[in-house]
Amino acid sequence: MKKHLGLPSVISVSVSLILIFAGAGCTKKEDSGGGASEKSAAQSDKNVNIASVGETMAYDKTELTVPAGQDITLTFKNNSTTLQHNWVLTQPGKDNEVGLEGIKAGLSKGFVPDNPAVLAHTKLVDANGSDTITFKAPPAGDYPYICTNAGHHMVMKGTLHSK
Repeated sequence: MKKHLGLPSVISVSVSLILIFAGAGCTKKEDSGGGASEKSAAQSDKNVNIASVGETMAYDKTELTVPAGQDITLTFKNNSTTLQHNWVLTQPGKDNEVGLEGIKAGLSKGFVPDNPAVLAHTKLVDANGSDTITFKAPPAGDYPYICTNAGHHMVMKGTLHSK
C-alpha cells in the first residue's frame, strides 16, 4: 500500500529545506590572504547601495552603517516608474528644516537647499534611474537621510550610523 504525505508534513519538509538552503548563504566569505573571515551585515561598509521602494515614498534601507571619516561611495537607485527621488544626508536634528527648505529650493535645484546642514546628496533621480556619489563620512554619530522632493521628507527617511 502506497502512503501519501499529508499537507502538514509536506509544508514542514519544505520549510526545513528552505531554512537549510537559506542558512547556507548567510555570511560573506572574504579572502584575507591567509584564510577566510566572515563579515556580518552589522559591520560598516565603504560602498553603500540604497534604493526607493516601487511607487512608495520609502527607501529599501532605513539604517546604514559606515566607517567614520572614510570616503563612502553611495549608489542610489530610483525603482519608481513615475516619481523622482533623491538621497540627502543632514546634520542631526536638521532633516525637517532641510526638507522644508528643499521644497522652497524647487525643481531647478533638485529640491536640495543651500544649507550647511546638508552633508551629502545625490541629484534628483528620474524614475528607473540612479546616481552614485562619493563623500567623506561624518564624525561618529547618527545622521538622518531624507528625500527632499516636495513633501517626501516626512516619510522617506532613514539613519546613517557613522562609527
